[in-house]
Amino acid sequence: MSLNFKQNYFELFSLPVQFPLDKRLLAHNFRALQSQHHPDRFAHGTDQERRIAVQTTGYINEANEELKSPRLRARYLLILQQVDFELCDTTHDMLFLMHQMETREALEVAEQADNALEQVDQIAQQVKHGVASIENSFQQHLQAGNLSEAKDAVLKMRFYERLNDEAKRLQEKLEDEMFA
Repeated sequence: MSLNFKQNYFELFSLPVQFPLDKRLLAHNFRALQSQHHPDRFAHGTDQERRIAVQTTGYINEANEELKSPRLRARYLLILQQVDFELCDTTHDMLFLMHQMETREALEVAEQADNALEQVDQIAQQVKHGVASIENSFQQHLQAGNLSEAKDAVLKMRFYERLNDEAKRLQEKLEDEMFA
């Protein structure tokens, strides 16, 4: 039942330590580890065995969530390289921040348009392209050893996550209104 809590998350799931990820292999190895260490398997064990099983599955769940998310996986890769992150860290790229504000405003305007859902869908596609671009930028900077630029890309990923979430919520709201 013992698991090495000092190994990194990639090692835990027998994955290469890199940004591109085989999501199917992650899911397969996650299920295998969960099955092996799930607390239900130790329901009749000692208190210590049950406690260890809960801690182990917590660790496995945390590692899985960290690697499934491109932003969290990118951040984790930088942490493995000794890059520090602070709660208040943000990008200082003013052009990027202006573009983010403009996209948010475009979502607000699109919501009021006659063809609102179509406009929001177009903006959502632009956001997806931005996500792909910033993830590609991160990978290039990481491979080149430009850790400060890679960190800035991770910070920008958070903005894109929020924009993507806003676009999805707005799409769902508009779809609900269409069928109400």
